Amino acid sequence: MATFASSSRSPPIIDMTLLNDLYDEIEHNPPALEARRLLIQQCMDAGWVDAARDAIRAYLNLDPYDEEILSMEEILFEDDPTRSQSHHIPTPADPPPRPPPPSVPGDIEEAQLELLRGYNALRTKAAKLLRETCLVRDLAKQHEPQVPVPEKTGKGISLMNLLKNQLFSVAKKNEASISPRFEVHIQNLTDITDGRISSVVRVRQPGSAQAVARAMEKNPERAVDIAIGDLEDMARWLRSQSGRPDNDAVREALVKRVGMLSSALSNGMKRNASLALMHVEHELLHRTYVCEETMYGDKVADIPRTRFLATEDGYPWDMEELAQAIQSNGGVMRNPLSRQMFTTEDIRTILQHPLGKGLAALGVEQGKLSKGVRPKTIEELEKMSAVLLADMSEDQMESRHVLDQFLGYVATLPGSEQKALDKLRVPAKDSHTGQAFDTTIGEAVRDAKANVVCIHKIGDFLQQAARHLKRSK
Repeated sequence: MATFASSSRSPPIIDMTLLNDLYDEIEHNPPALEARRLLIQQCMDAGWVDAARDAIRAYLNLDPYDEEILSMEEILFEDDPTRSQSHHIPTPADPPPRPPPPSVPGDIEEAQLELLRGYNALRTKAAKLLRETCLVRDLAKQHEPQVPVPEKTGKGISLMNLLKNQLFSVAKKNEASISPRFEVHIQNLTDITDGRISSVVRVRQPGSAQAVARAMEKNPERAVDIAIGDLEDMARWLRSQSGRPDNDAVREALVKRVGMLSSALSNGMKRNASLALMHVEHELLHRTYVCEETMYGDKVADIPRTRFLATEDGYPWDMEELAQAIQSNGGVMRNPLSRQMFTTEDIRTILQHPLGKGLAALGVEQGKLSKGVRPKTIEELEKMSAVLLADMSEDQMESRHVLDQFLGYVATLPGSEQKALDKLRVPAKDSHTGQAFDTTIGEAVRDAKANVVCIHKIGDFLQQAARHLKRSK
């Protein structure tokens, strides 16, 4: 029977990969009793009491007669007054009384100034101690005693050589014990001087993913912030356990943590864990994106959390700028920089952002415009595109005639349909270069008439536009 680790022992090493695999097995291959049994054992070994209790409840719902799990239940719930005597599954306890809200001192501004002064004073003292420690270390290296290397004689070791050996051993022992301490102190003082105080302060091991998921479910308005706090705690703990690991190793562990959170969240809440990872990558891991500046020339690192968004193609966005760019493009969900269409998941994320909710109406308007084009007009577009693509003559007279005919036809259409042709932006790409077209049907026809754009390029666009309008019916 596994028992909880004693507090005098060092914290156990938790295999996050194994936990992630267990949650995946439970989610995708129910009832997964063996995976649940191993999950209970892992939680107990780690000392995660709440997570172990939750796992036992879930197991006994599926198999209430497992003697080994029942014995674990006796251990975990022996001090729980809410445990039911007639059932193996504990009854829900009354919510604990909420602590009184923290009182805000009347002189809050003075308290803030005092905190700021103390913070600056701490960094100033750390900088002074850092300089002095480095001087002492360098001085110790310059004045290290010159201890002769021990010598051996053919008949054994003489008394003089024996004394040399002892001096040599003492010197090497002192060097081995003092030098690492210098380096540790210097690194800690450097972190405090640079403002990374949290990396010096000892951090607690993060709790169970299920506990974080429950907190997110109970407070959906703050779900993203709760997940961000958990991921930041995980990152700090990882760095405190293994010195200063690179961001790639930390990110890999955080991705697994997000997988564990997602497996414990309901479908409607899973995206909050992914959004939290996006913000942690930006703020804590300093991820490198396709560009370092926004469309208006601001630094990506300076984008506040409330306006930051990263899409799957690796581009970072200030949502105010992105929303304005999409709005000026008629609501077409296209990357303003790469000219490629956003993925379905990116579009959903953009529309769910507080600054992007107004774009949904533009998408509806585009849908209405596409339905406002009659089948006869689509046929005319197909005929015109076929002529433009096939015309290889030098004077291109046949293309000129078909363009004039189409413009004359458009003049007979109702104003609403003419507006649809001028405002509707269809998702189309150049068949040769793959570059996205950024124009409307009306603009394309007028550009071809004015000989501004190659008629074959216009024919390619109009052919795709006709297909898009057919699918929209």
